[in-house]
Amino acid sequence: MDKDTMESEVRTIVDAASARILTPREGECLVCYVFRQLGEFGCDGTHRFALTFRDRTAPRATALMERLGSMGACCCDCEVFNNAYTFASRPWITGAAFGADIGTEFESQEPVDLREEFGINESPARVFYLCCQFVRRGSTQPCPNWVRMGRW
Repeated sequence: MDKDTMESEVRTIVDAASARILTPREGECLVCYVFRQLGEFGCDGTHRFALTFRDRTAPRATALMERLGSMGACCCDCEVFNNAYTFASRPWITGAAFGADIGTEFESQEPVDLREEFGINESPARVFYLCCQFVRRGSTQPCPNWVRMGRW
C-alpha cells in the first residue's frame, strides 16, 4: 500500500469517526448535545457546539444565539451550564449498561451522594450516564433533564 492510499484511508476513518461523534443523536436536545460535546472536547471559548447543533438539526432557529445570550450564555458553550441551565431535580441518570449506548458518560467522585441526590437505586458505580429525554426534531429547547437557572 502506498503512502497516498494509506493517508486517504486514514482520513476516511477519521472523518467518519468525527462525523459520528459530532452529529446530534436522534431526538437529542441542544443542552444534552452541548453537555456531551463539552465532556468530550472541552470549551474553546466559542459557541461551536450550539451552532453545530443548530445548523444540523434546527437551521430555522436563527435567534438561538440571541436567546442563549439573554440567558447569560453570551460568549461560549460552557456558559450554557454556568449561567443558563442546570440539572433538573430528577434528570435521567443511569449506571446501567445501556447508558453507554444512549447517554453521556460522566464520573463522580462521590457516587453514593449522586445516587441519593438523583434517586438511583443501582449498585454504586463511579461512571454514570446522563440520558437525554428527547425533544422533537427542529427544537432548540432543552429536555426535562434541564431547568433554567435563576438570574440575579
